[in-house]
Amino acid sequence: MRVGLFGGSFNPPHLAHLIVAETVREQFGLDAIWWMPAYQPPHKTGVALASATHRLAMTQAAVAENPGFAVSDLEIQREGTSYTVDTVRTLQAEHPDHTFFLLVGSDSLHGFSSWYQPEEIIARVPLIVYRRPGTVTTKAEPAFAERVLFADAPLLEISGTEIRQRLREGHSIRYLVPDAVRAYIDQHKLYSPHP
Repeated sequence: MRVGLFGGSFNPPHLAHLIVAETVREQFGLDAIWWMPAYQPPHKTGVALASATHRLAMTQAAVAENPGFAVSDLEIQREGTSYTVDTVRTLQAEHPDHTFFLLVGSDSLHGFSSWYQPEEIIARVPLIVYRRPGTVTTKAEPAFAERVLFADAPLLEISGTEIRQRLREGHSIRYLVPDAVRAYIDQHKLYSPHP
């Protein structure tokens, strides 16, 4: 089974995430995309995150209608800082018959050498890179280039930061997140300004 691992804070998951994941799944002939909400992303310390429980539930709601998507709570159950290398080691040990790929944005590719154990990650799994707004990275560092693939996913100007800001200001997020995610945010009053 060919599986793409799609990690992130998913704070909240939005339509650009879904479009990228589906495009990558089709382009690279993957059997599934496993969404991996991070307990604490190492590059997002200091960012206000909704609780891991809420982000996991929103991600599950976002992907529920696509049989090619699944959500893993591995990083959330592990707690602590979510290092990709630990996740990949665990999944490869648990699923030795699967071939894994790691989906990353072009902004992450640009800083990939600063990740924890990048050499081991790239030796274990190829990277599939999708473009992110504000980055122009179109090639990998020479040390990683042979293990990097580039996706043809559309460039979408949607970000969790923008969505959270819109919610704080009382603006609509319709058409930015799936309806199920919007309903969950409303129900739990996530990202709202404090009274």
